[in-house]
Parts: sequence; structure tokens; C-alpha cells
Amino acid sequence: MNGPMLKIIIIGLDNSGKTSIINTLEQNLASYHALKPTVSFNIRDEFTIFGLPIKIWDLGGQKQYRDEYLTKKGFIFGATNVIFYVVDVQDPKRYSEAVEFFDKVINSLKKLGLPQVLVIFYHKVDPEIKYKVEIQANLVMLKQLFEEFPKSLNIHYFQTSIYDREELSRAFVAGIFKALPKTAIIQESLNDFMKNTDSEAVILLDENVLIIGEAVKDETSKIICEISGPFLSNMTEKFIKYDLHPPQVLEAQMEDGWLFQKPIQVDNNRFYVVFFTKQRTLDKINKYLPRLTEDLSNLIKYVISPD
Repeated sequence: MNGPMLKIIIIGLDNSGKTSIINTLEQNLASYHALKPTVSFNIRDEFTIFGLPIKIWDLGGQKQYRDEYLTKKGFIFGATNVIFYVVDVQDPKRYSEAVEFFDKVINSLKKLGLPQVLVIFYHKVDPEIKYKVEIQANLVMLKQLFEEFPKSLNIHYFQTSIYDREELSRAFVAGIFKALPKTAIIQESLNDFMKNTDSEAVILLDENVLIIGEAVKDETSKIICEISGPFLSNMTEKFIKYDLHPPQVLEAQMEDGWLFQKPIQVDNNRFYVVFFTKQRTLDKINKYLPRLTEDLSNLIKYVISPD
């Protein structure tokens, strides 16, 4: 699939969790515990979203490297589409330092006149401590500090954790989508399909099994799709790998309804629609699923096409 390459920067203080975020998105959580600090910067280009190649610049957070980035701002920040700034919620002693460095990054961007998308991850909000008084107080403090920056900067904020991959993926993709405004039409297509088929939830996965679109009527049904979707998609990939010709539509009966998965081929990339219905409305599914498949194929090509 031909399209522009996106340059993504992940930046923040040392030990804020930047590299572990990338590894988690690559489904490599096991490597997290063996991570070493990133030396200067590491460019990783094995990632794609929507079939678009993404070059991720993982910038080390040690003080000497931070100073170097600001000195070489044209080289580091030039031609960047999205900047993810990662802050460790569990380390309040370094909040002032994190805000100070972010301010310097903003000033560098202003000097370059670059209109990058800015995303702040309030990171390490792990599920088991998320609602503890201390963490909630830290979040309030961080929001007060970072939300003092002008609204004209159009900064987007997310709470993230490597131990909640679905939310982390959703936050990452949402940040990417800010640089691809045409993705809104895909959301409309998923909403229409959910309505026309009486589905409870519909998700769209890309080749990395990242959720790149969703329409939700019922939260429990969404969770079913999020849990089942990656397994069904990986199973389909293995069928294809061994030339076993998987079914065009996978269907599974569950206690409270029916789960469906449909692969969509767009040039050399595969995407997956996963949806859950409480009733087996095959007449509506047979009518609208082929339309959705064709629409999404065309829309994905449109989204990544140069303006």
C-alpha cells in the first residue's frame, strides 16, 4: 500500500516508560522487565497502522540527551507528525522537571514553526493502583501543571499503562488519528453497520491487532470483541500462513449472543472487523457485511492517500 510515512516521536524524562510503551504495542511485554535505558535515540520502523509505515523515534530521557535534542531541534523534531510526551504518574518528585522539559520542547517547536500533534501520556496508571487516593491526587496535580499550557497548542491527554494494552493501544491510535483527520469517516461507517445489523459492538483491527476503530452500544459486548478479536485474527493469520484457506467469516456462538469476524484485504495488508450481536441476524449481516467490507477497503485507501 503506497502512502506517506509518518514520523512519531516518543519523548519524556528517563524512566518514564517510553520504550516499554513501544514494546507493549508490539505485543512484546515480556521484554519490559529486561529493558535498559535508551541511549540517545533509537529509530524503529517495523510499525504500521492502516498499512502506513511508521517511523518511531524513541528518545532517551537522560539529561545529556535531552539537552542534545534541543540543540539539534531541526534534526530531531523536523518533519514529525505526532509527538507523544510521557510522564511517570508514580514519580511526583520529578513533575516540575517533566513540565520544564516539555516547555522547552514546545519552545523548540515554535521556533521551527511545525504544526505537530501533541499528546501527553499520564503513564504508569496501572489498573491495580488506578483508583488509589495517592494516584488520583497525583493525576490532579499533573493536570493542573500541564493544562496551564495554552489551549491553542491543542494538546491531547490520556491515562496509560502497559498493563492495560487495550487502553494504551486506543490512546496511541487516537494520537495517530489526530494527524490523519480523514479517519473520522471510518467511524461513521462502523456506526452505520452497527445500527443496520442490530450489533452491540463493532471493532476494526489493523495488521498489528491494534484497535483502529470502534462503534459501541454495549460495554460488555465491546469487551467481548476486544478479548476475542486478537485471538480470532491471529488464528486467521495462521490459517493463511499454512495455506489452509480460512472461512470468509468466522462465527462463534456464545452464551449471550453471536461473535463474528471478517478479514478485509487492502492491497498487501489485512484488517479485521469483529462484531457481536445478541441475535443471529444473518439476513441483515449478509446484506450489510459485504457493503462494509467494500466501504472500509475504499475508505482505508482514501485515509492514507496524500492530500
